[in-house]
Amino acid sequence: MKKLLTSLILLISIISYGQVSGNFVVNGDLDKFYPVKFIDGGWGNNVPTNLILGRSNVHTNASWRGSLMATFNFHTTAWGNGSNFIDAEVKPLIITGSSPLIAGWQDITAASGNKEIIIWIRGGATTYYYQSNYAVNPVVYDEVQNPLPFNIINGGQLTFKTAVDTYATTTGTYQSRNAYFTANVGIGTLAPDEKLTVKGKIHTQEVRVDMLGPLVPDYVFKNDYKLKTLEEVENYIKENKHLPEVPSAIEIEKNGLMLAEMNMTLLKKIEEMTLYLIEQEKKNNKQSDEIEILKKENETFKSILERLTQLEQKIK
Repeated sequence: MKKLLTSLILLISIISYGQVSGNFVVNGDLDKFYPVKFIDGGWGNNVPTNLILGRSNVHTNASWRGSLMATFNFHTTAWGNGSNFIDAEVKPLIITGSSPLIAGWQDITAASGNKEIIIWIRGGATTYYYQSNYAVNPVVYDEVQNPLPFNIINGGQLTFKTAVDTYATTTGTYQSRNAYFTANVGIGTLAPDEKLTVKGKIHTQEVRVDMLGPLVPDYVFKNDYKLKTLEEVENYIKENKHLPEVPSAIEIEKNGLMLAEMNMTLLKKIEEMTLYLIEQEKKNNKQSDEIEILKKENETFKSILERLTQLEQKIK
């Protein structure tokens, strides 16, 4: 009896804490992603649910149908309890037309306590295998096994997708929370020497650099600023082969370029150039005025000369 009781306890432990695995098929069209519902089995046990979706053999179901390794760690909000997240990692995959197998995911429990998420998965009678730390009970809405649209309790409706959502990356890890690092981060390098070190090019729409007020060279426009004469600048360039306060090519090759510092230096040079142009404009205006005066004086002299010539002719 004691041995039987021990066996029952062991069996219950295996059922409660063992991994759950199985497979399901998503029918419908191959060019569509259909909603598949998964239960947050770990919610009642106060832990996240860890779901793995896989297709090891790229030829399962059809030649080059696609391979997939995807991990979803999630915890649903279940009517606003909070602490909810979906962290997804979709490994590189192959499918006809170089298309992915997963198009997106969503927590659908903001207005209900059902503890469920939706993952949009490619159809076309494609088989998927899963493993989870708790029961997830996948339910497929592909208009074959279950109809569409899918009705969210106290919410809207969901249907199939024809394109991958922008967040549903297939080449990295997606998480719905911020990431914080206390050490240096290296991209393309194993030896980051700053908070972020990138070996290679950066493609971005905009870069914002926080600057301290004193570093911005508006002091150039103050009355007590000593602006070098153009002759002084010319002499410096002849001797050093670069502008004053601007690092030389050799210095940049050796030490790199401090972007914020260089931008402020270039701004300073633009402001100085503006002062030179203003001064030159004043000189030009002064010269123009002097030329106009000379023209008028010349006209006056010309008129006087003509009169003198006429008088001279009359006298003769």
